[in-house]
Amino acid sequence: MFWDEVKKHYDAGSAHQFLIHFNVNDLLYDDVYGYLRTTDYLMAQLNALGCELVLGYNTSEGIHFPKVGQWRNTQRALEIFPQYNKTGAFHFQSLATWIQTLRRFREVEDVNLAEQEVDPQFVRQRINADLAFDKEHEDPFVMLDGTPSAEFRRKLNRLLQQGRSKIGLVINPLELLTPNDPSLNQVTADEVQLLFSQILYWASDLDIRRRKHVVLLVTHNISDVHPNFTVNPEIPMIEIPFPSYEERLKFIEHLHDISDGSSQMRKTLGNHRERQTLAREAIGLNLLGVHDVVQQAESVQRKAGGEELLRYRRESIKTFSRGVLELGETQRGPSGDGWYVMRIIRDIADGMKNQDLRRVPRGMLLLGPHGTSKVYAARVLAGEANMTFVRLRYANQVSEVTININENGNSYERNLNAGINFIRGIAPTVVFIDDLEQASPYATMNPEEHEQMFPRALANAMNDISLHGRVIWVGASQRPDLMPPIFRRYGIFDTKLIMLPPTGGGRVEILRILCQGQTSGNINFQSLVGSAARDGLTWRDMLLIVQRASNIAKRNGRDAFTEGELRQALNDFIPDHSREMQIFMGLLALREANSRIMVPDDLLPEYQEFVDGTRIDKTAINRRLMELSDQLGLRN
Repeated sequence: MFWDEVKKHYDAGSAHQFLIHFNVNDLLYDDVYGYLRTTDYLMAQLNALGCELVLGYNTSEGIHFPKVGQWRNTQRALEIFPQYNKTGAFHFQSLATWIQTLRRFREVEDVNLAEQEVDPQFVRQRINADLAFDKEHEDPFVMLDGTPSAEFRRKLNRLLQQGRSKIGLVINPLELLTPNDPSLNQVTADEVQLLFSQILYWASDLDIRRRKHVVLLVTHNISDVHPNFTVNPEIPMIEIPFPSYEERLKFIEHLHDISDGSSQMRKTLGNHRERQTLAREAIGLNLLGVHDVVQQAESVQRKAGGEELLRYRRESIKTFSRGVLELGETQRGPSGDGWYVMRIIRDIADGMKNQDLRRVPRGMLLLGPHGTSKVYAARVLAGEANMTFVRLRYANQVSEVTININENGNSYERNLNAGINFIRGIAPTVVFIDDLEQASPYATMNPEEHEQMFPRALANAMNDISLHGRVIWVGASQRPDLMPPIFRRYGIFDTKLIMLPPTGGGRVEILRILCQGQTSGNINFQSLVGSAARDGLTWRDMLLIVQRASNIAKRNGRDAFTEGELRQALNDFIPDHSREMQIFMGLLALREANSRIMVPDDLLPEYQEFVDGTRIDKTAINRRLMELSDQLGLRN
């Protein structure tokens, strides 16, 4: 639990100011008050930590005190607090559940139980209960405008310098007060700059630490906050992660328990097994997201889950990662070992299931020409290993949702940081990065306009060994010769799968699978794609051909297509690349191979001449690549 990290530093006296980040707009569970908004939860924990005055600050409200009555109103509005029926009784299945929940939510305003009836762990002094309003820290401070001013700064500093009461202060959101703006580095008399400097100074003020005050700085994305806060060793950065499966299930069970036995909510959540399934499928949602999905399903009198949940997850992941991540579907691979890729994938999946990390790479490279099933292989890996599948998008793909604060040119880098945090929150996950040669924080890849700098946040995440076994980075490239050098760093992409166009037998099987249920009459697949004349056709090429044959049949008033229509689509097809360009990209991939078992068993003649048993003649490949480069005009 993230709060344990705060308490550990506080109890040891090693820090008193903390930067709390990521999932900061959610519900968190408190033993006394139940599920609270994050800011309210932080205030409740500061009270439990022994702070005698707990208060919050933001630029719109100014200083505000915690009001338990408002917390309760929020809980009732969200329907996450036990509701009364017309007779004044709680909706509970049993007396035991009623007593347990009363104890959980014990508070003087709402429930009056005898002290001996309550478990001591749920007994807590009410927030700010012992304050007297004629004391120094209770002057008209609360009436100050939220805009930074000399008076506000003086009184706030005076509050933290007094030793009469221990102070707990929550500043949320921090980025509105101290944004990632280079102008804050300038020495000026501006009140925003002065308040910025004062908050930074608090972190190293040992008098504040000696008086046991606590300051919590809260932000969603640490990249939106001035970097002086993120590099200060006196300010520990503590992440509030997305809820785990256990936490999601606990929340779902809570919604079930506080609802009436005959209510639509009970029907929406279903039996215990259905609630477990919902908790598993809700990965990538925070508790407010789970709540929204359940409420929407209840309003239309349906079970929670299904397509609505998938759609909500997709939008949630896009929003929380600021468009950097896109949720993808997982797939199960074909049975048997006919496709050499499945041998590698099943070994990795087995290692994940048994937590044998020696069999699980930190990353995989899928190399080969366009259309050779690289995306499919990544989805199958996620499906076989029971992992979430997300796609990393580049700057030019997320321009419509990119948030650029102060126009200082690194918006993608900031959004990528939010995406990396999200990846940690939804682990275990497969992160698919297509076209690795385009990996850059910039929207344009023209080297005359921008230097191709690799995003630091992504580089740091790929090098984070703590993610081993939780995240598998899967990169795909048609031009490995143009990949950023970091992808060749030891330990990141040591596993390389070479994806080449299929031989005649492979094409026949692929086309047969793609045509299942769509044909009329007998189809001679061997005559269509089995000859050397069709060498170079990829899986994607044949998928397009089948789709076009189906369209021809529909124009002729039929749902199923004939061999003649399939042949017509095949003869009309023009590949995206010339045969020479495809061979060039295939040889680039083959040159990267570091294992024979990660190369197709059967190879087309243009590749087979370079493979002798377990040996790949990379010198000969280089010579052939130089010839093709001249032929294609790729060399200066």
